[in-house]
Amino acid sequence: MIRESERAILSVCLRHPVCVDEAESLGLKKDHFADPHNRITWALFVRERKAGIGPDRATIYDRMEGNVGSSKPFSLWEDLEYYIKTVDAANANRNNIETYVSSVIQEARRQYIVDSCRNILACEEDRLPFSEILKLSSSISSATTWTPEGRSEPRTAHDITKDYLEDLEAQRLGLRSNTLVQTGMPSLDRILQIRPGQMIVVGGRPKMGKTHLMISLLSSISRLQEKPTLFVSAEMNEMQIGERIASSDARLGNTAEDVSRVSGDILSKWEGVQTYFDDKPKSLGAALMSIRVQKKRLGICAAAVDYLQLLKLPQSTSRERQVAEASSAFKRLSMELDIPIFVVAQLNRSCEFRENKRPILSDLRDSGQIEQDADAVVFVYRHVVYNEDHDPASDAEVIVRAQRNGPMGTAMCKWEPGRGWFEGAR
Repeated sequence: MIRESERAILSVCLRHPVCVDEAESLGLKKDHFADPHNRITWALFVRERKAGIGPDRATIYDRMEGNVGSSKPFSLWEDLEYYIKTVDAANANRNNIETYVSSVIQEARRQYIVDSCRNILACEEDRLPFSEILKLSSSISSATTWTPEGRSEPRTAHDITKDYLEDLEAQRLGLRSNTLVQTGMPSLDRILQIRPGQMIVVGGRPKMGKTHLMISLLSSISRLQEKPTLFVSAEMNEMQIGERIASSDARLGNTAEDVSRVSGDILSKWEGVQTYFDDKPKSLGAALMSIRVQKKRLGICAAAVDYLQLLKLPQSTSRERQVAEASSAFKRLSMELDIPIFVVAQLNRSCEFRENKRPILSDLRDSGQIEQDADAVVFVYRHVVYNEDHDPASDAEVIVRAQRNGPMGTAMCKWEPGRGWFEGAR
């Protein structure tokens, strides 16, 4: 039975690569697999997933075929094709991935305890020192109480609601700070209720200022919470990001003299701001890993990814399915790390052909799953993009089109050179 659970995990991950991340978050490691074939396969899945290139059937064949018979672990495989077909034939249900992982981990724990008991008996028969027996017994104790990281026993509705109401009361009495994440834009904060563990989708057509807005929001969140934030860019490299930040100052011209004159002022505005930029991730797996690593290393309190459709996504049956899996992965990660993650998404061209060109939910490109996963969907709209006679510094709209636990509405903002986004007069 346990081997069936192992094959079920591999089968699900082969058809839905994003489930590799989910299984890892539940504590699954290669050493939990009893079957050496499955153990090696899982290690390969994890490696390829982190590299952003799989896993898929072609990956298995390419990586394993050359090793069959050439090394001791792989010499166990008499027929690679038969093994892969066996994994495929498992046809496991993706919704049961937690059950499969729990079964495999529990069996690994059971076997570890059994082996430890046998070793204790062997120590006694050989009359080895008591310290050796004590060491083995301690390891058994730790195995019986161990649970996957980040997981706990389920709680009743009564207990969860009680904690929520107590938290609200504590906030009212000033004993605990409000859990809402402030953006530094009062007009937006009155509408958009951002909490840790949420995924906020930010969409807009080209030149609307999505990147500027995200940089401004992350820097404001960092200042207000006095914690680092992370901007993962799949679109721009470090120099382009630097150019984007510096060019926000209208005094910066194109000559060396201009740069020399204003560079000190520009840099002073960003002195001490703990907003970090990572331009290396170009795949979904790499972006997820970057956020996870910097949460552990820097303790980031928020992250943004620019942008979803530009990431190299796991191979799937369709582009829509790829984007759906990526969207779900970012949602799960935001909940796992308990931080808000802003995901910039590209819009289709439907709005270009409407008289009112303000984006709507159906303009989200590639997948309706984005809307389903998002706790809020925000669009950026600047009328000047469609009307050249419009004042470039005039009102821009940050439109909250959907929000799971809050109102919808529009925050009127402006882009001021050298300051970024700020609340407008209206």
